[in-house]
Amino acid sequence: MAIEFRMNLSQYQLTEEQKFLFDLKGYIVFPNVFTDEQVAAMKEQVEQINQAKQNRSAAEQRAGIVQGSTIPGGPTEVILSNPIVKGTLHHLIGPDVRLDQVFSVVREQGQGDIQGPHQGGPMRNPHFHYHFTQGQSYSGLTRMVVELNAVGKDDGGTVFLPGSHKANLAVPASLQEKKISYPFPFEGYEAPAGSVVFFSENTCHAGPVWTNPNHPRVAILFAFCNIGMRWHRYSNVTQAVIDKLGPEARWYFRDVWPWDNSGANEGRNQLLVNEDGTYIASP
Repeated sequence: MAIEFRMNLSQYQLTEEQKFLFDLKGYIVFPNVFTDEQVAAMKEQVEQINQAKQNRSAAEQRAGIVQGSTIPGGPTEVILSNPIVKGTLHHLIGPDVRLDQVFSVVREQGQGDIQGPHQGGPMRNPHFHYHFTQGQSYSGLTRMVVELNAVGKDDGGTVFLPGSHKANLAVPASLQEKKISYPFPFEGYEAPAGSVVFFSENTCHAGPVWTNPNHPRVAILFAFCNIGMRWHRYSNVTQAVIDKLGPEARWYFRDVWPWDNSGANEGRNQLLVNEDGTYIASP
């Protein structure tokens, strides 16, 4: 008989200061979330993916981006079961989270993102809308960056326009121009290898040109949203990768619906575990 797998999202809770800072700025950095051993294994996985250079557009190659591939399987699976990751997603999205998309970056000196600054300002689209009520943030589409090499504040890591996730005016065109670097009012961050950055997709952000001559930027970028929402038309994680995941990671790949009117499984979107250890997602 199959039993429901229930994700434990209560192992980590943000402090009042962390909640305040995310609400204030639209992003937050958690340093040193993963061990040196975990970072080394994940970094090797990302570098192998990058070297394969499969199914990449010319623009993605210029930006050092690889979509999907073996992530979040293998060494990177530990990301989805980490208490800080789960607890922060619970605060920003709620108890029903799904993984919408993931890509990795190996960005050498002189490489920058495809896009200039984007998002920010008043948004009614539920994917980009941000609000805070009854002590709870809601960030419709939430990004998470796992930095696998150290990032200095001016190295060319992701930069943000603080507070733009809930600005009452649209971001002016003068601040949306694509540049090599983005000075004030944009701000970057310092992050040792193994750090995690969360931000609302509606926080105006950009990927500057990487300037550190000593090592590339190596990172994994995830997009999460509520179980009833999808932003990207297709998942770039193959079923072959999903099928090998343990129950915690597999939980993030339930189908896109929150309620079943037929009443099966009390109407809820569940992950069921069979006696032989196989899974039934969104039955």
